[in-house]
Amino acid sequence: MTDDWFGAAVERVAEAGRQACLAVETAVGVLQEGRAARDAGRSVVEVVDELIGAGGRETRLSAADAFREYERAIASMRAQVVRALVDEGGLSLTDVARRIKISRQAASRLYGPVAERGDAGPD
Repeated sequence: MTDDWFGAAVERVAEAGRQACLAVETAVGVLQEGRAARDAGRSVVEVVDELIGAGGRETRLSAADAFREYERAIASMRAQVVRALVDEGGLSLTDVARRIKISRQAASRLYGPVAERGDAGPD
C-alpha cells in the first residue's frame, strides 16, 4: 500500500509530540513546585538550589530535546510529503510549494535526495 509511509510518519510525529508534551509537563510541574515553595516563604536562593538539586537542568534539557525530536519528525514528514506529491502525485515543485504554502526553494530542498536527509521517503 502506497500510504504505509504516511501512516508511519504520522505515528512518528504523534509519538514525538506525546513525548514532548510529557517532558514539558514534567518541567512545568517542577517549576510549579518551586513557585509553591516560594509562595510558602522560601528564599529564591533556597528554591533555585532545590530546583537544581532535583535535576532542574536535566529536566529542562530533556524537554528541549523532546521538542527538537518532535520538530525533526515533522521535518522528515514534510520532506516525505513533498517527495510523494512530486513523484506519486505528478505535481511540479512550484505546484507543491503553492499547495503547502512554502517557497519554491524550500520545496526543492525538501525534495532533495533522501539519502542526504536520512529519511525513509515514500517508495
